[in-house]
Amino acid sequence: MSEEVINKELSALQEDTLKVGKEVEQYTRKLMIPIWNKRRDVIKKIPNFWTQAMGNSPLFAIDPSENDIEALENLTDFHVEFDEARPEYRKVIATFKKNDIFKNETLTKEFINNDEGDDEIISKATIEYHSGKGPSKKRKADDDDEEGELSFLEWFASDENGLGSILSDEIFPGALEYFQGDDDEDDDDAEEIELGSEDEDEEDDEPAKKKSKK
Repeated sequence: MSEEVINKELSALQEDTLKVGKEVEQYTRKLMIPIWNKRRDVIKKIPNFWTQAMGNSPLFAIDPSENDIEALENLTDFHVEFDEARPEYRKVIATFKKNDIFKNETLTKEFINNDEGDDEIISKATIEYHSGKGPSKKRKADDDDEEGELSFLEWFASDENGLGSILSDEIFPGALEYFQGDDDEDDDDAEEIELGSEDEDEEDDEPAKKKSKK
């Protein structure tokens, strides 16, 4: 069998794998939607749930803008709507308390989340800033980049969709984990392991000391 034939077979297998992966993802999402709706009702009883969950996410890990911080502190609800007939469709809805940056109570953005990266923006928000306030940019770690990344707040009004998949497919489904800060728990476990290992080392040293006295 020639190498060309083998490569074609491998490519076909890869396509089948991706297809099945998408089907599994869609089926999982279909099962999760009722759970996410129940979760939405429950977390409304938890003060600052989305402020903490979003704040623990990678989105706010590096140099958030002042507008983003203000928006985050006033975020009361964050929800994503999906469409079974259009698996790539996303509608992101964020609700805020009254604040000093913008007048909107709700910001909404609809888009098609294509795997190829050419996402389609269906609709976007118009942010009504208070007098003296305006858009800001979230800086990248590389200060040589003059444009910077879109901030969380400005994403809703942008024709770009760089944050779309992170918000809809990572942060929204994993909100409970981000809220609970599971990464911190892992760090605590690591510290406990280190402490335990030190105790074990001390115990191991004791017999050696006794032997040296003889």
